[in-house]
Amino acid sequence: MNLARHPALLDRMAAQYALGVLRGGARRRMEQMARQEPAVRVAIAHWQARLAGVAELQARAVPVEAVWCGIERRLGWKADPAEAQPTRTTGWRHVWQAASFWRGATAAMTVIALIAVIATIGLGPERRPSPSTVVALLQSQQSRAAMLVSWDPTGPALVVRRLDDLTLTNQQVFQLWALPVDGKPQSLGVIGRARQVRLPLATLPANVPTLAVSIEPLGGSTNPDGPSGPVVFHGALLKSPR
Repeated sequence: MNLARHPALLDRMAAQYALGVLRGGARRRMEQMARQEPAVRVAIAHWQARLAGVAELQARAVPVEAVWCGIERRLGWKADPAEAQPTRTTGWRHVWQAASFWRGATAAMTVIALIAVIATIGLGPERRPSPSTVVALLQSQQSRAAMLVSWDPTGPALVVRRLDDLTLTNQQVFQLWALPVDGKPQSLGVIGRARQVRLPLATLPANVPTLAVSIEPLGGSTNPDGPSGPVVFHGALLKSPR
């Protein structure tokens, strides 16, 4: 199956791959398709970038004393409980200190976190992605995923989604450019500072292998021949919109 022709399915499978819930043969097939299809690689990179900060949101967890005691006993730093005076713990304290409780709680919290992420990013059947096709993944100078550009034929329009964390001032905006093989750069529209924006566009100019983004003053570039500010993101056009 050519996943590039089924953007909704590609988006779901890429998200599942990035989350780590795509296992076994399905994961191996996804990896094989990623080696062969640029659109699959872009979709996976997009979700990996979106989920990269999830782990950072988790609160710091401090192991309970029982865990440290077990480690110390295995290292021989502490006497075995059989040699020590037995103590009895009852009620909720016994549950709180039990290793099985913490293993179960950790597993439950992991499942809850995954469900929350999936619900937040809209993988449920009640929220389907629009029928768009990924056409470019723009990267920063440090080769980090910065912007995902898709083509929505229902507009028609380019849909630009920001993946970066670059901060602009109130007097700055992003501007998207088409870089043709011959001739000067052509503006595709001012993105502004929104995390996602639609740029109405009938079609891209001919012979455009690369897209780029520059930082410009409000209203866009003041240079009629191209960007007036620094170019911060760029990337190859994977598929021409049609």
